Amino acid sequence: MRILLSSVFILVCGGLLNAQKLKKEDVIGFWKLKESGFYEGKKKVVKAFNQCRLMRNYSIREDGFAIYNYVEGETGNCIISEPRLSFWRIVDNRIQFYAHDKNILEEVVVTLNKDKTITFSSYIPEPVKDKDAMLEKILNTNHYDILEVAY
Repeated sequence: MRILLSSVFILVCGGLLNAQKLKKEDVIGFWKLKESGFYEGKKKVVKAFNQCRLMRNYSIREDGFAIYNYVEGETGNCIISEPRLSFWRIVDNRIQFYAHDKNILEEVVVTLNKDKTITFSSYIPEPVKDKDAMLEKILNTNHYDILEVAY
């Protein structure tokens, strides 16, 4: 039992040491969508986005404000939604975009990639349980966005 507990302790400590420490400087900038999709099990499914949807972007500012621009439509007829202005903060390996102090609009796990892009992944602290199996699957699907810094 003592050996098992020691092994678990070493694994946990090793995982904490290898965990990515997210800093403000890592995420400040104008980030443009490069790729988006979701995971089915361990398989990555890339969404086929046209040029309109690839115009989606985040502006994460040093002063604590963030602007998200959502774009839909077909190439040549892009529809830009009202920009979402929010505050942002780093919590562990995540960014919380929020209005007021408790109204979280979006929370994403951030991965810093070697190619200088970042990945925003769904933050699902606990799997959702629902009577509707399809709704449960949708709510527990891990989505991702790969963003590249424009400036």
